[in-house]
Amino acid sequence: MAASPPLRHVAMLPFMAKGHAMPLLHLAHLLLGRRLASAVSFFTTPRNAPFIRAGLAVTTHRPHARVSSPSERFPVHGVPDLRLTKADLNPPFDDPEPSGPHWDLICKNRISMYSSRGIIVNSFHELESIYIDLWNREFDVKMWPIGPLCLAASEPAVQTKDDHEISEWLDSRLAMGRPVLYVAFGSQAELSRAQLEEIAVGLDSSGVDFLWVVRSKWLNPDDRFNQRFGDRGKVVEGFINQLGVLGHKSVKGFFTHCGWNSVLESITMGVPILAFPMAAEQKLNAKFVVDVIHVGLRVRPKEDASKGGSGVVMGGDVQALARELILGEEGKRAAARAGLV
Repeated sequence: MAASPPLRHVAMLPFMAKGHAMPLLHLAHLLLGRRLASAVSFFTTPRNAPFIRAGLAVTTHRPHARVSSPSERFPVHGVPDLRLTKADLNPPFDDPEPSGPHWDLICKNRISMYSSRGIIVNSFHELESIYIDLWNREFDVKMWPIGPLCLAASEPAVQTKDDHEISEWLDSRLAMGRPVLYVAFGSQAELSRAQLEEIAVGLDSSGVDFLWVVRSKWLNPDDRFNQRFGDRGKVVEGFINQLGVLGHKSVKGFFTHCGWNSVLESITMGVPILAFPMAAEQKLNAKFVVDVIHVGLRVRPKEDASKGGSGVVMGGDVQALARELILGEEGKRAAARAGLV
């Protein structure tokens, strides 16, 4: 067979207007994605450079294009100690060649972001110095961490009935020397009845005291967990003062979906995490919590091959990991790390 011709380095010179540059950015994506070019260079003005650079950034590094399975690890550009898998990413980021309306919206948002004067993020340099410094080296648009913003929160002017009851219940746990696992999965999570039951069984059999915030939409009218757990487990429906709960001395762990607000609040209060990511960037947050800063453990769903994806987190795993986080050696190490961050 004849040798394949060498890939060409393509140069592009768009007219200095975003509407003219966009089609050429799409063409660059097509050429690189189909390996019809080894590289693409744009000639532009300093004023338009951030826009062009943003459009190219989404296609420059695609290490997951070279893996053969969702569980195979790949390196991340600029972060030598970090390894991800496709399973750590949600659509469309798990696809090396993403397309469709969702991806188009992401590209437009990124271009707008890179065309701005700067980016502020709810984080702090001591927590994410590697990523913040990498960003500020690689891109012209600087990132400014201004968090954790939860520290600026004031005490609620009026304490609700639920908040008052929760405070009394936590005080009673503290007086008895019984550590508490706080359980909450955010306001957007969708939990099936099967998953809810597995969590309930796991918490009930763990022997750990827990405070569980649930959403009314998860529950059946005739079964709202009333009195199911006795005095050892308190179930509350609705929105509560989460920061106040995490700051209570009796709370020694947080079973969470790993939304960034929850992660940051838990880290700020020095509370270790049991990670159960469900959507959006939560898998990456869980990866950061467990494998990078080592302030938590992770519970994983049982694979359901018949559905081509993940099944539910099993009650036995919830039981074991809840106990480990609150009472075990791994939990103690995570708690010690959380107290130092």
